[in-house]
Amino acid sequence: MSVDQVTAPTEHPAYREFAELVGAVIAPRAVEVDATEVPRSHLDALREIGYFAWSVPQEHGGTRIPAAVKNAADDLLFGADPSTALALTQHGGPVGQILKSTSPQALALLPKLAAGERIGGAGFAQIRQWPHRPSTIARRVPGGYRIDGVVRWLSGWGFVDTAWLGAVDEQNSTYVFGVGDLTAPGVEAVPLRLAAVQGSRTVTLTLRDYLLPDEYVTEVVDIAAWNALDGSVHPNERGKPVGEKDPQLPSIGAIGLARAALVDALTAHPGDPSLIRLREELEHAAITPRPEPQWRAQLDALAVRATAAGLVASGGQGLLTDNIAQVRARAALFLQVRGLSPRVRAARFEQYVN
Repeated sequence: MSVDQVTAPTEHPAYREFAELVGAVIAPRAVEVDATEVPRSHLDALREIGYFAWSVPQEHGGTRIPAAVKNAADDLLFGADPSTALALTQHGGPVGQILKSTSPQALALLPKLAAGERIGGAGFAQIRQWPHRPSTIARRVPGGYRIDGVVRWLSGWGFVDTAWLGAVDEQNSTYVFGVGDLTAPGVEAVPLRLAAVQGSRTVTLTLRDYLLPDEYVTEVVDIAAWNALDGSVHPNERGKPVGEKDPQLPSIGAIGLARAALVDALTAHPGDPSLIRLREELEHAAITPRPEPQWRAQLDALAVRATAAGLVASGGQGLLTDNIAQVRARAALFLQVRGLSPRVRAARFEQYVN
């Protein structure tokens, strides 16, 4: 049987190597990283095991890894160290955009992304604020688009140099997406003080007369059409034929945080019937897809409950800054504001009254 035919993602050799690295190198420093920043040594360690190649197709220099294996690995990382997970698991965002392009210049970035020579990130959530400001505004110019405005959130700053950017072309009522080089002129970063995942190197970017060349423009889409699907379809899945879409997998983060919290809680209080029931509810939800964004909202709410249980299980020690229980609990609250389109917000509100 080939490794691609292994049923359980956690049995895959790549997952096992990843889990060993996370346990030995990343998890022991999670509390420290939450209070400071993801160290370059974490980036180097993940590069060493080929993690960044998992997001890139084999024909472009990547490694063939089943989507479920990468999903499980990223969830494990979230449970072990939420800041490192947020900083580095968005690496595949620009990859998906590049694969929509026929530009040789854009496609040439893929081998570098696979090798971890370039690190991917994402900065397009601000377009959801339009027509309110701040957002990022694109102006058509010869050779591409000039972009001005504020990218409200970009994680992994200092590592991420290749970002999936979004902006609004107000004149043509379209969203403009592309892959931006953050080392180019016109980019200014201001670090954010966050109540959760503080170590994730999250910044606000200000773009001033930033040029997105045509070679790196990946999509120009009608605003109303994009908004109609926002929150129910991942942006990189839009437009794919049904047979080419990835299998339905849960959004990363919630399951990893919840599992890690419940493992610790049950270690401290083995056999507690309520914790066992909560674990069973989580595992059932994890393998029972629902239409999005209801599935995401359900799992994120479970993460809040499970990490709160982790705090209860740890007692007063859970409030100390050197305790992983409070790191996870704050990270679970962060999930509540991630990807917050109007449709996602409504699904979250619904969870609070059911």
